[in-house]
Amino acid sequence: MNTFMCVGRIGRDAETRKTKNGDEVTSFSLATNVGYGENKTVIWVDCSIWGNRGVTLQPNLKKGSEITVSGELSEREYTNKEGVVIKSLSLRVNQNTYPAAKQSEQSTAPTAEPDTTSASQFPDFS
Repeated sequence: MNTFMCVGRIGRDAETRKTKNGDEVTSFSLATNVGYGENKTVIWVDCSIWGNRGVTLQPNLKKGSEITVSGELSEREYTNKEGVVIKSLSLRVNQNTYPAAKQSEQSTAPTAEPDTTSASQFPDFS
């Protein structure tokens, strides 16, 4: 089994549909950056979440939202209307997480207790 994990922004609002068998699948596209500087590009990944979990998450999967996803990656190849062969990446999402709240949202959220761990408890690797 392969496992792929990436952080990206949702490119379109998630949509939930039913297959011919009656299974529910929620899908959305995810843009993730690869490389840096002049070599920086964007890779688009078609994501799907099967079952009730996808239906529950669908209202929160909005265009522009940042999310971390992991799951099984596969490549799909098809020919478009113009006769051009297109390759796309598909991810069957097993896990997802949302980033921490933005600074403005954190100011109204309850604060966590400060970390009282002493740095001297950790070994010195220098």
